[in-house]
Amino acid sequence: MFVREARCPETFRGRPVPSGAQVVISPWHLHRHERLWDNPDSFDPARFDTENGKSCLRRAYLPFSTGARVCPGAGFAMAEGPLFLAMILRNFRIHPGAPRPGRPVAHLPVRGRDSIWLRLEHRTAPPASSEQNIPAGGFPAHNP
Repeated sequence: MFVREARCPETFRGRPVPSGAQVVISPWHLHRHERLWDNPDSFDPARFDTENGKSCLRRAYLPFSTGARVCPGAGFAMAEGPLFLAMILRNFRIHPGAPRPGRPVAHLPVRGRDSIWLRLEHRTAPPASSEQNIPAGGFPAHNP
C-alpha cells in the first residue's frame, strides 16, 4: 500500500476528497478489482492484449507504484525477474506441487498463505531422484 496526497479537491465514489487529504492506495485490491479486470483472480498474461487489459495496464496496474515516488528497485526487478525465471526454466520444468494449491495473501510483499509448492523436474531428464518439492520462495513451509 502507498499513500498519496490529493493536489486538488476531488469526488471519489460520491465522497468529497479535499485538497491535501491523504489517500491510501492498495495495489493488491486494485489489481483484483472486478469492475476493472476481466477474471481478476485468474492467471492470464494475455489479459493485457485485450482492449480492457490495455486500458487497465495504463490506468490501474501499479506493481511498483507510480509517479515521483515509484519504487527505486522497479527497473532492477523488471530486469532481474525475467532473467532469474529464464535461468530456472532453462534447466527445469515446473509443475504444481501436490497436494495444495497456492493461495495468495495481501502482505508486503504478496506471498502464499502456506507457501506456494512447486515440483522442479530437470530438463535433461536425469534419474527420478532429481525431482524436488520446494516452495517457490525456496524455503520449506514451517508447519508447527
